[in-house]
Amino acid sequence: MMNALRNMGVRARFLLLIAAAMLPLIGLVATGLVVSFRDAELEAHRSIANETRLGAARVSRVFDDAREFLATLRHMPQVLNLEQPACNRLLAGLRAERPQFLSIGVISASRTIVCHSRGVTGSIFSDGKVFEQAINARGNRFFVGDFMISPITGKPTMSVAMRLPPTAGQAAGGVVFASLNLPMIERDMKILSRATGHAWAMVQPRSDRFLVSWPHATDFGAVTPDFGLFSLIRASREGKTAAAPDIDGNETIYGFEPIQNAGTADLWMIVGVSPEEVFATAQYRLRWTLTAGLGALALALGGTALIAYWMQLRPLALLSHSAKRIGAGDFSVRTGIERWQAPEFRRLGELVDTAARTLAQAKAAEEAMAAGRRRFQLVADNTVDMISCIDASGHRTLVTGASRRILGYDPAELMGRSPLEIAIPEDHPIVRSLLDTLRDGGEVGGVRYRVQRKDGAVIWVELSGRPMDEVGGCVVSMRDVDQRQRTEEALAEANRQLEELASVDELTRLANRRTFNRRLEETFAQASDGSDFSLLLLDVDHFKAFNDRYGHPAGDRCLKAVSEALASCVRQDDELGARYGGEELALILPGAGPLEALRRAESLRRAVAALGIVHESADEGFLTVSIGVASFSDLKASAASPQEIVQRADEALYAAKAGGRNQVRSRAA
Repeated sequence: MMNALRNMGVRARFLLLIAAAMLPLIGLVATGLVVSFRDAELEAHRSIANETRLGAARVSRVFDDAREFLATLRHMPQVLNLEQPACNRLLAGLRAERPQFLSIGVISASRTIVCHSRGVTGSIFSDGKVFEQAINARGNRFFVGDFMISPITGKPTMSVAMRLPPTAGQAAGGVVFASLNLPMIERDMKILSRATGHAWAMVQPRSDRFLVSWPHATDFGAVTPDFGLFSLIRASREGKTAAAPDIDGNETIYGFEPIQNAGTADLWMIVGVSPEEVFATAQYRLRWTLTAGLGALALALGGTALIAYWMQLRPLALLSHSAKRIGAGDFSVRTGIERWQAPEFRRLGELVDTAARTLAQAKAAEEAMAAGRRRFQLVADNTVDMISCIDASGHRTLVTGASRRILGYDPAELMGRSPLEIAIPEDHPIVRSLLDTLRDGGEVGGVRYRVQRKDGAVIWVELSGRPMDEVGGCVVSMRDVDQRQRTEEALAEANRQLEELASVDELTRLANRRTFNRRLEETFAQASDGSDFSLLLLDVDHFKAFNDRYGHPAGDRCLKAVSEALASCVRQDDELGARYGGEELALILPGAGPLEALRRAESLRRAVAALGIVHESADEGFLTVSIGVASFSDLKASAASPQEIVQRADEALYAAKAGGRNQVRSRAA
């Protein structure tokens, strides 16, 4: 390798330099392609997650409608009193108006069908599990059964059921039910699939079952235990995206989202997209960029070879020839550099031409300078700071003896070397900047950076300097400030840690009450000048019952999860999430009016509900929050104060809890 480099001419070296200079550009393009692939993947995951969420909401409306229908049906007199044949006719008419149901019926406490839309009575209801859940439930709880083929209609279905209210009639203790029309849900998925070009399915991970899918990859209710996405859903229990093989083993990017209001059926919506669709655009960019890059490189090298001769090789040859003649003692030489050549070459030509005329005088001046340098060195070696002279090229031409104490180097070891050589790589920009300043005629003082001593130790030094001549030379002094620097850094770190401890709540990592009060006063003062802001107070519903049931460690984890959800809703630097006290959290929204604050509060409430934290002592079966909202613009300006907006937000929070919890309320003036 070294032999090849020694034999390489200037032109070849120049071409090699151009090629090397283009490598970072090529690397930048390659990095851009990698980022393009990554962005394509991230965008695909976001798009799939949104599609899945919308699809799950659409199917969830089927269960919402079923719940509302059964809640109304259970109070109809014909159903409560089992008026026959009026009951059968009523259910038949309701069934004809609702194609989403295959059948509708009433079951007695002995599990016998006593009223049916198809007139089928006297048989035992086939889904015993959902019957037991409904008959043993209190109130109007809604239950969804497992997949089955209806023994009456012969079609795939799932039963939904609700207990009849207790009355003195014959139906006391019974259950109303309806059989969902799964082929109709399949038609909805077919519409979604055609609109998006993706595969859709409604699945039940706990039973490894595909209930409905389009394209129709499996039969209704098919069990596929080898489908890897089921294990991911069971482990996650929340809507996400993931890559997994499809039923045929093809790698696919899936989005999965739970279907709300499906009772305890554990139903999920999944959407699948092939990686080829996701990365098609990025692959096209890769092919086009590689072709264009290779062509540009070939053109650059060819053009550079021609330009290099006239603008680099020729003037270098003229300068080399003149230097050889001067070295041989011919001081009448002239370089002959053309006027159109670069200023640097013309300047070098002038210097070479002048050199022949000044060599004699320079020798005498050099001897006088050497004598003066020896005297200066004697004085400089006895100073505390290390004094250095640096020429225009950035190399030391003089170093005092203090280098032994500060750096561990003898002065001779540092002569001809650049200050960059002993500076650590991270501080090279600092050193380059101060050298540029000195080279341009400026002065520097008190600049600190790190250097590596000869023994390998890294220390802090402080450098000051000023220009020494008109050609870029300078004189600098270096001082050891390592102990002082480290003391200052330790003090700054201690202050930072103290400030963080004083402003952050230890459990939730949100701002504490003290920081909240200070920020509220600042925001209130700014709003008094004409702007608006809003305050959200959040309280975890039934938190004491949660602690009593699951223990305080679980309560702490729950509060941390809710705090993280609140923190994720902070969108701007001037917004502040804080722990107000106990299970109460707060969110200050500068610039947000009443409508924006209500929208943000509702988004936060949904984010907490989406955590899916089990809370069996709550009516919903999972953890929820209540939120009170107050805005500055709703206050009476003449009597407004930070305490008043807190009071109004607290009143709104109390109204939300009194209204049934898991909701958002505002308190306007």
